[in-house]
Amino acid sequence: MSLLQKTALKVVIALCVLFISTYCIPILDKQLNNEWALFKRDHRKQYHSIEEENTRQAIWKANLGKIQKHNDEAQ
Repeated sequence: MSLLQKTALKVVIALCVLFISTYCIPILDKQLNNEWALFKRDHRKQYHSIEEENTRQAIWKANLGKIQKHNDEAQ
């Protein structure tokens, strides 16, 4: 395989990865937003401002990540 072919292949792979990740991010955000809404409903959470909700959601996401990491390490 020539240098030009290798370079072209790397560009194609990079573009594929970029396309797939761009497509998947909104899906993951939507899933997380749905889980957040369920969490708030199940635990009867209501926040007084958008800023407070954003802060609480960030904490919730961080905790979710810690739980996932712990579960992954336990397997």
